[in-house]
Amino acid sequence: MTKRPSGPAALPVPKIRKQAPADSAKFTKSSTTKPAPSASKAEPKSILKKPLRATPAESTSSASSKTPASSSKPKATMSGAALLKANTNANRSTPGATKAKGIIRQPIMASRGDVTGGQGRKRRAPVEEKEINSGDDSDSDNDGEDEKDSDEEEEESDADDFEGMPAAAKKVSKKHTEENMAEAMSKILGSTLRKADASTPILARSRGAERKLEEEKMEAKAKKAITNEKKRLANKDRVKPDYTGMEYEKKLRKVATRGVVQLFNAIKAQQKATDDLTEKVRPITANSKDKVANLTKASFLDLLKSGTKVAAAYTPDLAADDSLESINRYNKYLNAFVDTVDPAIVKEQAKEATQRWQKNQQKSPLDGAVLGYKMNFCTTDLRTTCSSDMLADFKAPYTATAIEHLEKAGAIMGGKVNMDEFGMGSYNIFSNIGVVKNPCGVIGKDLNTLDDAEARSAGGSSGGSASAVASNMCFAALGSDTGGSVRLPAAYCGIVGFKPSYGRISRWGLVAYASSLDTVGILSRTVDDSKLLYDIMAKEDVKDSTCLTQTQRDQIAKAIPDSTPTQSPNNSKPLTGVRIGIPQEFNIAELSHSSLIRWRMGIQALKDSGATVLPVSLPNTKLAVGAYVTLGTAEASSNLQRYDGIRYGHQSEKIDGKDELYSHTRSEGFGKEVRRRILVGTYVLTSGSFDNYFLRAQKIRQTIRNDFDRIFCRPNSITGSEAAEQDPTRVHALLTPTSATTAPKLIDCIGDQVDPINAFMDDMMTIPASLAGLPAMSVPFGVCSEDGFPVGLQVMGQYGDEDMVFKVARVIEARGKDI
Repeated sequence: MTKRPSGPAALPVPKIRKQAPADSAKFTKSSTTKPAPSASKAEPKSILKKPLRATPAESTSSASSKTPASSSKPKATMSGAALLKANTNANRSTPGATKAKGIIRQPIMASRGDVTGGQGRKRRAPVEEKEINSGDDSDSDNDGEDEKDSDEEEEESDADDFEGMPAAAKKVSKKHTEENMAEAMSKILGSTLRKADASTPILARSRGAERKLEEEKMEAKAKKAITNEKKRLANKDRVKPDYTGMEYEKKLRKVATRGVVQLFNAIKAQQKATDDLTEKVRPITANSKDKVANLTKASFLDLLKSGTKVAAAYTPDLAADDSLESINRYNKYLNAFVDTVDPAIVKEQAKEATQRWQKNQQKSPLDGAVLGYKMNFCTTDLRTTCSSDMLADFKAPYTATAIEHLEKAGAIMGGKVNMDEFGMGSYNIFSNIGVVKNPCGVIGKDLNTLDDAEARSAGGSSGGSASAVASNMCFAALGSDTGGSVRLPAAYCGIVGFKPSYGRISRWGLVAYASSLDTVGILSRTVDDSKLLYDIMAKEDVKDSTCLTQTQRDQIAKAIPDSTPTQSPNNSKPLTGVRIGIPQEFNIAELSHSSLIRWRMGIQALKDSGATVLPVSLPNTKLAVGAYVTLGTAEASSNLQRYDGIRYGHQSEKIDGKDELYSHTRSEGFGKEVRRRILVGTYVLTSGSFDNYFLRAQKIRQTIRNDFDRIFCRPNSITGSEAAEQDPTRVHALLTPTSATTAPKLIDCIGDQVDPINAFMDDMMTIPASLAGLPAMSVPFGVCSEDGFPVGLQVMGQYGDEDMVFKVARVIEARGKDI
């Protein structure tokens, strides 16, 4: 008899860059070492070390390292582009529609060369604002701009120039000379805009620093217009260039008067755009305006569409209109929403929510927000297909507890979003209705001009949720996180993805994939939006045996204080007293250079906020992927055995007998990736493999939990670890990259030539927190300098310490906006 392997040795193990000893003395020294010269902008220093000598496989030439991996892949039976097109055009309603072939891309090449950064921060170039034309900007030598003024025109009364001019403008034009006319016109502009702001406090607060910039730009335009006219008159010798002459002064006064009229016409046009936004805010009462700002942040698509940079809060009905418009415009390309609620119903519910806000009777700060729900959440109104032919027409008899909490808070269901079949995938390519595309680089463009070969993955398995939020199809969305299925799509799409502690939010109504790992997650545009949804859903549920009871929640709250350690008096350093750990095991060879640079910049941002950054070690992290594959497939095999074609779901027409019915039904109903994981999980659970695989993976999982408990200073109420708040070597939170690279191209993820095992390697950064049940959040932190796609950083905290995760994530989010 062939001897079975003694452990999951064949499973992938990430290669960790060798590090210097992680003692505090060397860390302090490394933070002051002069960086190596670099042609690019310098990045802040970090404790992350340069890897030692590369392995033979890594020591290739720089020219060959830039060769795309796809050039060395064996040719597939069907090209990736053809498969992508087949998935995109898949028939939503027809069973057996063309599905994506194969899976995930080849392993990432190990990074090489010097990765030590400098001290600077790379900042995004400021976006240019549209200048308001306030006068003639033509050059004095431009004959095409010449005017022929007759003597009659010079002696003409100035009354015609004042026609239709506001009283303030007339007063300024008569009083001021050309030397201070530009300044006077700037003051008129500032007075007009401030008056508009006074009528709308929310608008005034949102404009902030734009006020002074606009006044300076208008003053500069006015000065330029007067100077150009001055040069033109002098060059044409219409009057002598005598700066003291009365005729010359009269001429300039006439020019300046026309400039004021033109300026006010420009102000009037700008004011009309401002008034449109003002009217959207005006119905909201003063007592509720702050809550409205939390509820409905400015729509990026609306601002782009209107061509104005004025940010304003929207009422729920207007926010709903924006979401419905984005669905109509982009969903046919992105393939994010599968089923949508009737737009008339959404508008009616949003209108009712607006009326409640006007009366200050809102149900919650979330009242009237349009949300999207992943296809594995049960709802009575729409199908729950899990993006599988097995449940193609299934409609649940009840609604998930998490969704019930949101609906009681006034949330509006916009529809159900796409996903990998039963949550099994990292790129959202295993869906019965086709792949989901990344909205980055798509918004605002003509969809007919986009090349499918350049389309990027939205991540999985909650890719539909991430794509919908990033394209403004909904305010936020629910997803499920088993090994990173919320955080990875969030990083790829440039939004926030939050996985709370296991058991914080009820799983009742969430179709199970791996019961000990599944967690309800949140995808939103900001950290505060995620906290808003989390606070509503994080409640006890007697229907879910894995959900924390109120007694357990009270114990956690007692063991972990709500407030962070000592704060600075002026709150300029919000993380004063907080210790942040940097796990050296996450500095793997597969980590891209751009992600490494962003990681260093995130570390510097935490230091600038008063945090103490320490190197820490999680020695069993390298075993996390293997343990996750073993446990996840085993639990999937057990959970999915109920789909037999008898009780509900798809049933094969080939009824030759009971066993044949089961076989045909499951072969037809499940996709390729689901069948693969069921087979692996079934093997793991067999009597001959149970001890070698399943039990060993459970032991590894416990050692990973122990690693986290050993480095966190706050206690774990579930495992019983003790508090060590005063231990300077222990930390409050961890900071790591969310993914090794940015979003890959879809054509590199689809096809039989792609090794399915490497799909799990893109979750290597997110799996450890899932195995330990810890809260973790992916926060967008700039874009990759090479391809322009978002990069995310991950914040992890001790079990039950969501408040610390939110606090650190806000700092990362704030700094990320400046990059």
